[in-house]
Amino acid sequence: MTGPPDPLSLARAGNSQAIVQVVRLELLRQKWPAQVRFADNTLHIYLLGSLPGQPSPQVVTARLFLMLKQLRIPRLEQVEICAFLGSQLLWRRRLRIGSQQRWDRFSFENLLVNIWAYPVAFVVALMVNNIGLLQLLHLPLHIWIHEFGHATVAWWSGYRALPLPIGWTSVSSQRDPFVYFGILFLLILLFWSARKERIGWLQVLAIFLALLQFYMTWLMPNRTWEMLFVFSGVGGEFYLSTFLMASFYFPLPDRWRWDFWRFVVLGIAASSLWKSFWQWHLIQQGLAPIPWGTLLCGQGDAAGDMNRLVYEFGWSESQIVQTYRSLGNWCVLFILGLYILFLLRMNNQIWLSLQARFILWVDALLEPSKHR
Repeated sequence: MTGPPDPLSLARAGNSQAIVQVVRLELLRQKWPAQVRFADNTLHIYLLGSLPGQPSPQVVTARLFLMLKQLRIPRLEQVEICAFLGSQLLWRRRLRIGSQQRWDRFSFENLLVNIWAYPVAFVVALMVNNIGLLQLLHLPLHIWIHEFGHATVAWWSGYRALPLPIGWTSVSSQRDPFVYFGILFLLILLFWSARKERIGWLQVLAIFLALLQFYMTWLMPNRTWEMLFVFSGVGGEFYLSTFLMASFYFPLPDRWRWDFWRFVVLGIAASSLWKSFWQWHLIQQGLAPIPWGTLLCGQGDAAGDMNRLVYEFGWSESQIVQTYRSLGNWCVLFILGLYILFLLRMNNQIWLSLQARFILWVDALLEPSKHR
């Protein structure tokens, strides 16, 4: 005769009472006083009083996540952890363990969209750069990104600039305080909106751009800004395209929403990044010439970006090729790394497991210093 099934087997079969019982036993083994409740596929854990060693909320959350992962309870979708001291709520954490797929194709959490966005954009980039009509349609947009590369350096250095999709960017001869304070005001608005909606990455970006603007406007030597302005045409083809591609995964504040337009921007940016990356690959291999001259006047124009880098700033041809080629490689590696990161984040189990193990590893490193 076989005895009754053990609570863990019942919990893995989806029995609510067994799930509560098993989790309670695990918490008792760790000497964590707690109450446990299971409802609507959500496990509620109420920690009561102080815990042994007084671990931080991050450490407690990490330990509980790894404990639940080892139990392999299939019906768990969310876990809510509340820590109390008497009747006072100290902190609350929520973990989404189950994969709840959202089918809104414009949602930033749509699993299929996030998986296929970059591969499809790469296919689109190949088509755009190898089909004559698509190349012709994309060329003005690519030129515009090139000119915006010049303009961003001018704007962030306090100069008025107007980028035009005809291969020309007009720039003022003197710095204009209106440009500096106007951009700074927009960055403050962006920071405020991101803070209001708790978008951390956008707050960090706004602060970084404001500090960069301050340095480029008030501290950077004029000679350096002139060189960066010349360099940033082709450079913008890389870093602006990369920035726009990376932005695809990040929602903006409500009044800056771009749920639909991010798909259009992704296709344009991917095509521009691939066009520049492949062009400089061919140049490095000796299969294509360096783009001397300007778009309007041709190769003989000494005002071209490459010409100015050589004759005004002392760059060699090999230095030009190696610099742009390296910039392209770093941009592509950044995009690949970002894509892998988001693939991990889309798998809640893997992402939360990595986070939990990292938190516990840091806590173990800091453990000796806590007892000094």
